[in-house]
Amino acid sequence: MEMIINFMLLAASGAATFYCFILSRKLEALKSTEKGLGATIATMSHTVDQARSTVAMAKETSAESISELSPLIEETKEILPQLTEMIDVISELAEIAIRDVNDASGKAAASLDERLAKARALQERLDQQIDFFLVDEPDPDGPGTRHTQPDLADNVSYLDEDEAPAKPKKRRQSKVSAALMNARNQRSMKRLAG
Repeated sequence: MEMIINFMLLAASGAATFYCFILSRKLEALKSTEKGLGATIATMSHTVDQARSTVAMAKETSAESISELSPLIEETKEILPQLTEMIDVISELAEIAIRDVNDASGKAAASLDERLAKARALQERLDQQIDFFLVDEPDPDGPGTRHTQPDLADNVSYLDEDEAPAKPKKRRQSKVSAALMNARNQRSMKRLAG
């Protein structure tokens, strides 16, 4: 029985020795600076140093930015009421300008409509007078000799009375008569061709 107990004690002490050997190797690996816990601690220490330097630089930069921005913020606070007032004035001016442009465009459209109406009326009168002179047979006495219609120069109406030419009536009559004769001849040629 003593032999069994001794053998068991010997086996237990051998197992303890083997366990201590493995623990010793693991501790040596942890203490190593190239691998294990030592390397990890060294890396973490270096990272902490870098983080500290980065935080210090960020503090310096933020302090500089605050010192630069503080006067600008104060200046902006002083200018802000003036800018608000200018924006209000610009808005009012824009509304006035839009209203003026709308009024001017309305007046221009009305004036243009009135001038177009006068131009249409003038065109209708000229068409009637031209149709009177454009007959199928030519004037036997020559252009400008037919006097059944009142004098054409007196019937000409202008869009603006100020735009009426200041030429003598005789010259204007001969030009109108020549133009009417030319138009009558062209119309006759078209009728013959058609």
